[in-house]
Amino acid sequence: MNRNLLRPITREELEAYDRDGVVWLRGILDPEWVELLASTIEEIVAKKLGQTIDFTGLGLALASERLAASGRWSDPDRNWGTPGQLNGNVLLDPQVKPIRERGHYISATDAWKTHAAMRELALRSPAPKIAAALMKSRKVYLYGEQVLVKPPGTMEKTAWHSDQGYDHVQGEQVCGVRIPTTPETPEMGQVQYLKGSHKSGEIFKVNYFISDATDDDIGVPVPAIEGHEADFDLAVYAPVPGDVVVHHLRTLHGAGGNASTDRTRAAVTIRYAGDDSSYKFRRFAPPQDSVSPVLKDGDRLDGEPERFPQAEL
Repeated sequence: MNRNLLRPITREELEAYDRDGVVWLRGILDPEWVELLASTIEEIVAKKLGQTIDFTGLGLALASERLAASGRWSDPDRNWGTPGQLNGNVLLDPQVKPIRERGHYISATDAWKTHAAMRELALRSPAPKIAAALMKSRKVYLYGEQVLVKPPGTMEKTAWHSDQGYDHVQGEQVCGVRIPTTPETPEMGQVQYLKGSHKSGEIFKVNYFISDATDDDIGVPVPAIEGHEADFDLAVYAPVPGDVVVHHLRTLHGAGGNASTDRTRAAVTIRYAGDDSSYKFRRFAPPQDSVSPVLKDGDRLDGEPERFPQAEL
């Protein structure tokens, strides 16, 4: 397996990442890694590896009281995703009209801890090398990964958000390397990014991913981009297998549903932290296995290498 980039990252691409907080790197990843990722995602979803959430199932259950809390925020006293919090606030894409049945929007995190191929991809593929170059960091630590799958007929949008408020990490050298497994077209609900939104340093309120509802009383309100996209300087890309899109963890982004009748949108975003990063407990972060019983705010991530391992460069 080729562990090197297929080509160098250009000066223009480095400048775009610094300026916009996001960059599309074309033809940089060996297709073998994408093939490995595609089969890994299928296995993760089929076997429900890691921490899996069916966002469509969550949304459909909101109309009844059958749904108890689906988890906790990192603060154990705070429920995450109850009917009262979300009912009536799920963002559905009006362009998606399922032919037979709705596709189910699936999220899976922390599969790298149990799945050897995902661990290999996250720690020993070209992905951390890409992160190191863009972050200008000598070392790269794995924070975690998130698989997102939107099959044909998935109606749920992805609400506008930035990742850093969901993660127990702080610093400037933080990014997400998104690797798609299929060519992405407009009808599949491409991810959109608000250019330059990382520059303010603000940590935006976290939401429920399929809803812009929030209980967060700490973060800055997310701008009203939904429904007003033409008023903002947005970047949208059409990556194909072998491409990656990298964004700063503070960059705001969102996506539509999948109106395709036969193509699934599947990708993994691997989150990395660099030299200047440190641990930061965030009480409104969603349920995840990244709350450290060892580290305190400001501690370096290498203080708990099993939870935040250093990637090979």
